Amino acid sequence: MRLVATSDLQEDTTLARDILTGRDAAPLLRAGAKLNARFIEHLNRAGILGVYVEDQYSQGIDSQPVISGQTRGLATRAIAAVYDEAKRCVASGRTLEPEATDELSDVVDQILLEIEELDGKAVVLADLCAADAYNLQHPIDVTALGLLIGRRLIIEHGWLDYRGERQDDRHEERLFRLGMGLLLSDIGKLAIPEAILNKPGKLSEEEWEIVKTHPKAGVRLVRDTGAWCPLVQACVLRHHERWDGTGYPEGKSSTEVHEMARIAAVADVYDAITSERVFAPAKPAHVGVQAILAGAGTQFDPTIIDVFSRRVAPFPPGVEVELTDGRRAVVVSVSELALDRPVVRVISGVGGPASPVDISLTADPGIQIAGWNPAPAGYSAQAA
Repeated sequence: MRLVATSDLQEDTTLARDILTGRDAAPLLRAGAKLNARFIEHLNRAGILGVYVEDQYSQGIDSQPVISGQTRGLATRAIAAVYDEAKRCVASGRTLEPEATDELSDVVDQILLEIEELDGKAVVLADLCAADAYNLQHPIDVTALGLLIGRRLIIEHGWLDYRGERQDDRHEERLFRLGMGLLLSDIGKLAIPEAILNKPGKLSEEEWEIVKTHPKAGVRLVRDTGAWCPLVQACVLRHHERWDGTGYPEGKSSTEVHEMARIAAVADVYDAITSERVFAPAKPAHVGVQAILAGAGTQFDPTIIDVFSRRVAPFPPGVEVELTDGRRAVVVSVSELALDRPVVRVISGVGGPASPVDISLTADPGIQIAGWNPAPAGYSAQAA
């Protein structure tokens, strides 16, 4: 399968993956459907920017999502239910009861299981949802990426206890707490007026200050009860803090910020960059990777970025790329040892269509992917 922009879809193309949209993640179209003009128009109206298809150029390409459609559906329904209850709590000034998040436990367990099964494979992290689905899909994607990073970090380095010492036991318990914190990290946004959250243009200074209150609003929802783990609260409160102290809500820096929140910061910014939002279009995976790598040692914990750089492929299987000589190609496969040097299938030459041919960029270092710079300068990795 390969990813094709909705604007480039042709009639009679076969869908390779369900198109999920809406509050309950119900499929808008099922895999195997043949596209026609009416279906393509529906996709455009729904704000779906790209879909996976099966065609002559995609044979043998396995574009594996980090979580399955079934798990995404389970997570979407669970998050929606928690958010509904949280909205009622915000309105009445109550604290969210732990029982309201019971279904989230199943979501975390399922995501962890799927991540373990995918260990070492290059995965696709984008969900391709429209901007109006961002608020529900963002915490799911942040959780998937955060657990992907966190699992490898704990395997390689252990985890930090309250004394700042590394421990090498209870991995699953630690990852479960991280997953719950990631799923709930943006729950405080429910206390922010929707007119501000969904504003299509730039926020005023006053509006931005209101947005920056959401970490503390989130902690108010999950505090005052012994069942809420402090590790969950750390993700909720600190996921917008930065390694160099330039984040919010309190400008904490370095190890003042809990390691779990430092993982959440990376996952949050990457997904924000690569997702469609009402005020910003989705960027390709390699742009998100570039931005995260550029923030190592300033915006983000360098150790976490080292793990990120070895787990997240800038050009995952199925995406189309342009080579520096002007040819177009589709990524066929990615080696864990060289994430930015995939095997690509050339599908067009400088002058037009070409017979498909696979090329290993690792074997031929003279061929480069246009626009790839792993460390661009001047990027400030801050996302609302």
